[in-house]
Amino acid sequence: MHRFLVVQIPGPPCAQGRPRAFRTKGGAIRTFDPARSRSWKGAAQVHYQEALRAAEMLPPAFPVGPVAMSVVAVFACPKGAHRRVPLPRRRKAGRPDADNLAKAAMDAANGLLFADDSQVAKLVVHKFVGAQGEAPYVVVRVEELEGEEPNE
Repeated sequence: MHRFLVVQIPGPPCAQGRPRAFRTKGGAIRTFDPARSRSWKGAAQVHYQEALRAAEMLPPAFPVGPVAMSVVAVFACPKGAHRRVPLPRRRKAGRPDADNLAKAAMDAANGLLFADDSQVAKLVVHKFVGAQGEAPYVVVRVEELEGEEPNE
């Protein structure tokens, strides 16, 4: 039986930012997550926990073995792109990078949707610019992988 969980996170997608470094008074170097990434991951964790409660699952939902994760990031249509005839949803090229979007979603899921993000054996990321007037959001799907063989 395949177990899976789908979570929708409202609001603009946020990519994992580069860690910032600073030197302490003792001379040690420490790093920290940028505030924007930290904030988005906190909001994502709240939505992950709500989805787990609704599905009556306990964290981590997939404690052992490989999992597949898909991330669909829908960005707001820029105001400058609005037309009299509304634009449909379309693929997004350019920044932010798909791998950084996935990294933020995986980091937020650590300990909740799976024990560690190293369990993600299959990762798919889709980036879209939303239709005119469509609110931005991120959908994350995590699914257990059971002895699947590649089709290639």
